[in-house]
Amino acid sequence: SESISEQASAKLNQCSYDEYEEFKKLNLEYKKKFNFPFIIAVKGKNKNDILNDFRKRIQNDLSSEFDEAKKQVMKIASFRYKDITSN
Repeated sequence: SESISEQASAKLNQCSYDEYEEFKKLNLEYKKKFNFPFIIAVKGKNKNDILNDFRKRIQNDLSSEFDEAKKQVMKIASFRYKDITSN
């Protein structure tokens, strides 16, 4: 539920047809290149920020991107921990 809420706040549920198609294409290329899904902490970002990050990160080599994906997981965990402990 947190992921759905975070994605909605970034307006990922309101993509234009072209944005949707680009996200779909990048997702397929990313998964094929790195063999794991694209991971990004979307809190505080909008769909354009995410799409721009996607375009840049798909150019990374496997080692660099795996390191970045781990950083993103840590960011997501940190955001969610702060949300849980602040309530």
